[in-house]
Amino acid sequence: MAATKLKSCLAAWLALALFWPAAAWGGPALKRILAENQLRVGTSGDYPPLTAKGPDGKLIGLDPDLAALLAERLGVRLKLVQVPAGRLLKALEAGEVDLAISALTITLRDNLRVVFVGPYLASGQTLLTSAQVGEGLKALADVDRPEFSLAVARGSSGEEVARQMMPKAKILTQDSMQGALQMLLAGKVKAVIADYPFCALAVFQHREAKLGLLEKPFTYEPLGIALAQGDPEFVNLLRNYLLLMQGSGRLDLLRQNWLKREPWMRLLPR
Repeated sequence: MAATKLKSCLAAWLALALFWPAAAWGGPALKRILAENQLRVGTSGDYPPLTAKGPDGKLIGLDPDLAALLAERLGVRLKLVQVPAGRLLKALEAGEVDLAISALTITLRDNLRVVFVGPYLASGQTLLTSAQVGEGLKALADVDRPEFSLAVARGSSGEEVARQMMPKAKILTQDSMQGALQMLLAGKVKAVIADYPFCALAVFQHREAKLGLLEKPFTYEPLGIALAQGDPEFVNLLRNYLLLMQGSGRLDLLRQNWLKREPWMRLLPR
């Protein structure tokens, strides 16, 4: 069984290696990438374990790893550009980056502005709060009231979900998820709405705060790679990249490394 799986992985990566020369006839983004020998990928750096900054200031996480493997297969240098979550789509539209790989939820609204390829991961929004506050929450109606304060990252899926599902709550926006979390830890809000991986990490990192979260996310959010419109060849290349990453088992290895193992947490600043 192991030998069969190994052969399948090798076959998939051989197909991937043979695929890349075709990129020479690509659209405007691909031509620039190959001409400058550089792939620019925007990521926020504030959604661990998907995208974060290590103690040395370098961007780490599943998303940077996914970008690094793509650059490797293209035979070009990778330039990771830290861009706030709320500016990622604008950065794409302005040509500041070639791709955005940053825990971006595929939504129809954003799809009107950019192209999404994927999903490469499924996530969901959940509620992070203190154990004391959580004990008094029995239903969504307990959160959807004017006296209940929520912190969210500006322009994030968490903000969109909060405004749609909890319109009566007091919603406070911050520049990043870390900023929203700090408001919760300081007692300035009662809860945070964010991606499940981020909330689970917060519980682990701040055990003294006795935080808790909804174990089952209340939304389904497919995460995709975003790129500017008007480059069908690049879209085709990325689709094949994810297809072959999945078929070779490399995508599953990335998920296991960043979502199911804890050693990477030592790489995060304390």
